[in-house]
Amino acid sequence: MPTFKRQHEFPLLKEYREKFEINPGTIFAYDDIIYTNSILPQHLIEHETCHLKQQEKLGLDNWVKQYLEDDKFRLKMEIQAYKIQLGIIKDRNARNLLRIKCANDLSSALYGNILNFNEAFKAINI
Repeated sequence: MPTFKRQHEFPLLKEYREKFEINPGTIFAYDDIIYTNSILPQHLIEHETCHLKQQEKLGLDNWVKQYLEDDKFRLKMEIQAYKIQLGIIKDRNARNLLRIKCANDLSSALYGNILNFNEAFKAINI
């Protein structure tokens, strides 16, 4: 189980702010810690835990470098995490509503506007 700290304690906050539109609700996963200003529902913890596992598998520094510099890599990592997040929601209607929200996020400027909504919705189909 990861530990939790406040968003302002995220050691790469400056670097991420240079690349992304960060707001108080933005969540970061880094080196077995989830940085957040909120108490997270389990589906978001699973999403962020997926990133922690990706970092462990690929190497923390390598993952961060690619995540910040390579839009396609970042998209691949996020699609994996969104699928995990959606997979724990058993109620079909609740899962579909969350999928709409996730597709909106995935098709936003936060991830580089690589996909439009329909592409994002299809990419995270489980």
